[in-house]
This record gives sequence, structure tokens and C-alpha cells, in this order.
Amino acid sequence: MSIAVVTDSTSDLPVDITEQHGITIVPLNVHIEDETYLDGITISADEMYRRLPDQKVIPTTSAPSVGSFIEVYEKLCKSHDAVISIHLSSKLSLTHNSAVQAAADLNKKGAEIEVVDTEQASMALGWIAVQVAEKIAAGGSLEEVVALAKSASKRASFIGMVDTLEYLIRGGRIGKAQGLVGSMLRIRPILTLTEGVAHPAGRVRNRTKGIARLKEMVAETAPLDKLAVLYTTDKEDAEKIADAVAEHNPEGRPIVAQLGPVVGNYLGPGTLGLGLIRSE
Repeated sequence: MSIAVVTDSTSDLPVDITEQHGITIVPLNVHIEDETYLDGITISADEMYRRLPDQKVIPTTSAPSVGSFIEVYEKLCKSHDAVISIHLSSKLSLTHNSAVQAAADLNKKGAEIEVVDTEQASMALGWIAVQVAEKIAAGGSLEEVVALAKSASKRASFIGMVDTLEYLIRGGRIGKAQGLVGSMLRIRPILTLTEGVAHPAGRVRNRTKGIARLKEMVAETAPLDKLAVLYTTDKEDAEKIADAVAEHNPEGRPIVAQLGPVVGNYLGPGTLGLGLIRSE
């Protein structure tokens, strides 16, 4: 059975990985003043972070339209027997909802499309899509890969150390980390996604301690199936973390990936993080 894998641009998957595994990416939209950009296509992460601190009008983001998903699904259904579409937490974006509506419309016409809400973001989401693609390549059925996507979602974690909560607050994505706001002067929060929304996972007094804590969190979470070290603007720090935690990654030194324009809009410059999947 030929099964196509779809995810969205908040997966932050590097292009070489999407090409290697044949994963289709549906971009979200980034709105800056009167202009609309496609995440990672017509605006790069570096351009977003260059512009972000100076914006008088706060950038916003929006989900792909139902029509965008229908177009992608129709194309894939011509060359595949089924589609599995794996997405960002439905509590953070309407992306999952758009995918569900598009799938329902085409399934009525005989297509076979399954949509999974991972309750994750960034490379925690990206790795789920990769594991599903690997399972398909190994001969997995649609039922088996849907079950894997749901299992991996429960074992996945996105962790981010932000320089400031400002971007989460102004973007309306502060979630259960709201209680940190009053105590964040000169403190760097570490956040994670739990049940699809941001939750506090710790706080440190400076960046050096924060980097050390991220390394500790990798060791505490091991054994792992997948690991990526993430950054918005400070690749050098991310590379050093990757070197330090390589022993905990079954595939050796973890990849270093940049958080894209949509995710980065809410975390801001200076963010470092992890995207991982724990072993069963």
C-alpha cells in the first residue's frame, strides 16, 4: 500500500530530511503589517528574526486554508492509495481543523485520508512524521502508521528556553505558563508542550545555566528514538549542545535545526530548545 505523509511547516523539518523521506509540507501563513508570507517559502527564518524585534505592528500567523489542504491531498491521492496528515497541536492553531475538514470532504468522494493531532510542535512534530515515513518504507499499513503517530505523539517533547516571555504573551500562546509572568525579571523560563499547550518546565538565572539544564533534560529523558537541538538565532550554542548530548542519541550527534518563522514568532530571538521522542 502506497501511503503519503503530510505535515505542516511548524514541524521545522530541514529540507534534506523532508526530501529523504518524501514528506509533503503544507505552509502556514505569516502576516506582517499588510503583507502575507508562506512560512519558510516566501519568508525565511533569518529574515523573520531580523524583523521581529523592530516590528511596530505585531506579526500574526494563520492556518492554511481548507482549500490548500484539498489541493495537496488531491495531488497525492493520484499517486498514493492513502494519506496520513500529521499536525501541530489543535490548541495552538486551526491547522489541524483545516486538515480535518479537507480530509472529510475528500473521504466522502472515496479518498482514504487520516489526520492526527500530535499536540506537539517543531521537531517534536517533525520527528513523528519522520518515524511514520520510516514505518511506511518498512511496509507498515495505514492502520499501523496511524497507531505509531499517536504513540509517538505521547512520547514526543518540545522543550524551549526563551530569552523572554514577551513574544508568547503578545502572540496569545502563553498557555499554562501565565503564572511565570510576574517572576520573570532576569529569569529565563524553560517551557514545554503538555496536552498541546505551553507549560513551565523550569527556570534558570542565566543563559549558561539554561544551556546546562537543557543538556541535563536530554540525559533525564533518555533513552531516545529521535533528538534534535533547536535554535532561533544562536546556532553556535545549539551546535555545542548537540556535541555534548550526542551520547544520548541512538543516531549519534543530533541534528541542529532552526525554528521556523511561525514557531519563532512566538518564542523570539535567542531561543534554544529540543525536539525529541522517547523510546517505548
